[in-house]
Amino acid sequence: MNYFDYEYTITMGDTNAMGNFYFLNYFKLQGVARELWLKVQANDFLVNHGANYIFSTKSAHCDFSIPFFLYDDIIVRLHFSELRRLSVKLNFQFFLKGRDEIHASGWQVVVFKNKDRKTCRIPPAFSDACQRFM
Repeated sequence: MNYFDYEYTITMGDTNAMGNFYFLNYFKLQGVARELWLKVQANDFLVNHGANYIFSTKSAHCDFSIPFFLYDDIIVRLHFSELRRLSVKLNFQFFLKGRDEIHASGWQVVVFKNKDRKTCRIPPAFSDACQRFM
């Protein structure tokens, strides 16, 4: 299985009053990793078809196990599963850089919408890019 890894350093603005990584930021980083995967791994799709579709989150989830803190260097690891006609599941794992222990894990289910904002089939070019990370 191939993974897409995104590295991030936690800064002061990412932490809460207790000094740990604020829970909302896990969802933010899911989105950042997803968008960068699109740019890096599915750029042909974006260039040739991106203007015709809306990439929409249907649902999102995250389980928190071990907190991160200020200046931690973290890895957000992305892979895909449950590729269907109308949706695909993106899976995320959060690690402290250089360690194998999972600090958090989550997922998103995404769908495509056409210009009329109606859910439509996943475009073949996008589906092909996903399959390389399943």
